[in-house]
Amino acid sequence: MMAMAIALLAAPGVAAQEGASGRVLDSFGRCRSIPDAAARLACFDEAAAVLEASVKAKDIRIVDRSDVRKARRSLFGLNVPDLGVLGGADSGEREAFTEINTTVRAARAAANGRAEITLADEGAAVWQTTDPMPFPPKSGAKIRVRKGAMGAFFLNVEGRSYRAMRLR
Repeated sequence: MMAMAIALLAAPGVAAQEGASGRVLDSFGRCRSIPDAAARLACFDEAAAVLEASVKAKDIRIVDRSDVRKARRSLFGLNVPDLGVLGGADSGEREAFTEINTTVRAARAAANGRAEITLADEGAAVWQTTDPMPFPPKSGAKIRVRKGAMGAFFLNVEGRSYRAMRLR
């Protein structure tokens, strides 16, 4: 259990209640300070019941690091505001994805010589080249998507690099 870091994330409905997840966690902290063992146990039982009810009501969600990592990876390339739920408030706690190595699930020609490429491992992420690509890559081809300067992205396919943007 120690290997798995657990984060409590407030669902959108709870966010309006000003820190409902914080109040649930604080109740566990208050229980730890009770000197009497029976009273402390009763306090922990009550706090656990509140936590369990909040999880069942989907007011609080328990997520481990691998789930957060998978969510951040699936959002790579999308312009998503940083709400602090996909990593720590400290930018040093968040893993920054600068590139993804995967394979092509599907590709097709698009307008103006561009190509639309669907990635295999990233929740069917769809990228479009902004540079002309004479022939879209074949399904199963290795692809590397990397972050460039000033918000740009590059697709490296079959030894060639193309500027690209994520569509969905």
